[in-house]
Amino acid sequence: MSNRFNNKRLLLLLCGLITILLVTVVVKIPKENATLKSKLVEFDTSLVSKIILIPPITKGAAFEFYKENGRWSVQQSSIISATQEGAVQNLINDALGLKPQSLAAVNKSSWKEFEITDSLATRLKFLDKKGKTLADIMVGKLNFKQQENPYSGYGGNNVQATSFVRLYSEQKVYEVDGLMSFSFNTKFDDWRDKTFIKAKRNDITGIRFIYPADSSFSLNKKENLWQIDGRIADSTTVANYLASFGLLDGENFKDNYKPVTSPVYQLSVEGNNLLNVTVKGFKEEGTEEYVLNSSQNPDVYFTTKKNGLFDKIFKSKSHFLKERK
Repeated sequence: MSNRFNNKRLLLLLCGLITILLVTVVVKIPKENATLKSKLVEFDTSLVSKIILIPPITKGAAFEFYKENGRWSVQQSSIISATQEGAVQNLINDALGLKPQSLAAVNKSSWKEFEITDSLATRLKFLDKKGKTLADIMVGKLNFKQQENPYSGYGGNNVQATSFVRLYSEQKVYEVDGLMSFSFNTKFDDWRDKTFIKAKRNDITGIRFIYPADSSFSLNKKENLWQIDGRIADSTTVANYLASFGLLDGENFKDNYKPVTSPVYQLSVEGNNLLNVTVKGFKEEGTEEYVLNSSQNPDVYFTTKKNGLFDKIFKSKSHFLKERK
């Protein structure tokens, strides 16, 4: 009697466990999977005319990108600058590429842990020309996961970088692949066009160095040889110098700078398929800094130490006239 009663209880318990399992499989798991988006946001990229970025690195100071006549500019307070080539398009692509891998939290109780609060996260807002919000994303903590790689041999592991994100209007936190926190949490100057000189080495045919006193000279290409005042210059030295002109960027921006004196140093570059490039160098009174300006980015001034960008551009005559073997 007792054994029969115990077997009956065990059978009822087993039936109960099977019922719970079925409910979990049929109801709960599909419900959880349904909460995982295939993409965090979707919008028509052609409609984007403004992007507002509020990274924590700037302590709440926002800056915005806006599109005008097909070109993107970035603005913070009264400073307006052209953006780096392709930077805004990459920003849009990164946002559209956010694909949740897992659901990290369902309510705001975990926001601080994932650095997804208003003060800790990077906020990224996309708007159309009428001011309508197309997407509003919060990007939080960066996370690294150690993953085993079966094809890398003994002890081989891969490190996977993930970021925690959420939509501004929602409480759920998702984990996505990539260094989103690193990519978006950047300063205003990181997005600005720093182009100083952009020229193909083989297009350049002459450079005029205009220096104080009587130290000016010209470097000219004649019959495939570079010469200074009839003397043949060292070909390797000239080639290395011209190679830097492929894409020479400025260093630190000098906003709102207005020259009050004539440039102390100047450079003039001539060539085929190339508009003449002029570089002006101003000396900052009472400092070791120089302020440089290029005709290829005429509205922008950069500061540099003498051993920085200045030294890459302004070379002496003796630098090119090394003794030839």
